[in-house]
Amino acid sequence: MPLESEPSVIPGIFLSDLSIVEQGTQKRSLVGCFDQFAFAQFPASYPRFFITVWVTNIEGALIEIDLTTRIEQKGSAHVVFSSSTKIQLTEERRFDRTDIIAFSVAVPAITFPAPGMHTVLILLNGEDAGRRDVNVVQVPK
Repeated sequence: MPLESEPSVIPGIFLSDLSIVEQGTQKRSLVGCFDQFAFAQFPASYPRFFITVWVTNIEGALIEIDLTTRIEQKGSAHVVFSSSTKIQLTEERRFDRTDIIAFSVAVPAITFPAPGMHTVLILLNGEDAGRRDVNVVQVPK
């Protein structure tokens, strides 16, 4: 089902080494947050990390949410990571525009062919819901 409100808002896209959701309270802890990738040589690989997003301004009844996460080389069509998942809700849930929901997506490993600016892109039910840039830099050996 398409989202009824326009547009969905993603007030935060965070990168971290670990994302933990506490069982009882559903509180989210992000460990090892970072804003860029730094490597001595390219191509360069980074081990598993997490992209965590908070979404608001969704309105309507949903039983599932299609979440697509991509990391693209800025200014080109080169995609260095892409993941799509269908999140099944236990039952139809009615969302109010003030509700906030969070998702964490594990990136198993990623290889950057060259330094440069990259964009993390979030699609909800096929619609661009949010993006942020992340720099991939080369540091001296």
